[in-house]
Amino acid sequence: MNKEEFLKELNVRLKYLPENDRADAIRFYDEYISEMELEEGEDIVEKLGTPREVASDIISQCTQKRMDNVEEQKTVRGRATTVWLIILGLLSLPLSLPIAIVAFVCIIVFIVMIIVMLAVAFCGALAIPVSLFVPGIPNKIFTLGYGLLSMGGGILLSYGLIYILGKVFKSITSKKRARMIINE
Repeated sequence: MNKEEFLKELNVRLKYLPENDRADAIRFYDEYISEMELEEGEDIVEKLGTPREVASDIISQCTQKRMDNVEEQKTVRGRATTVWLIILGLLSLPLSLPIAIVAFVCIIVFIVMIIVMLAVAFCGALAIPVSLFVPGIPNKIFTLGYGLLSMGGGILLSYGLIYILGKVFKSITSKKRARMIINE
């Protein structure tokens, strides 16, 4: 096989490579074969191998080079992202820290409110049996009514507050989920 036939077949076998990689490979083998100083009837395949073998080597080298470039870009991009997130976190600290403290205090206040409402309901439940021992029928009715009202109101307000908290947290998580979906 002469030089032109070899390069022509090599070019055909490298047709799926990017244009610049293919041109570089053909140019390299053209110069390499020219520098080999082959004798008139000498076959290039004996020295270099078949165009198929040479193309296979070139494709594997190009593939490895591309994979190394992609891996390097991922590493650099990942480090840059981490650095930017740290910088943004530090810069947002004057704003985010008070917001986090307010959110924490709000959660504590809601928990205390639920405990107080349940305590009111418990005291109302205790007032019902106590109403039996209060002297006078109007006082018994008042104590019984107060106990039932306190118990019902405490339970109702506790459920209402828990319902509102559930809606607030669901709203926050759905917005967070929506942002995550948008960012993907």
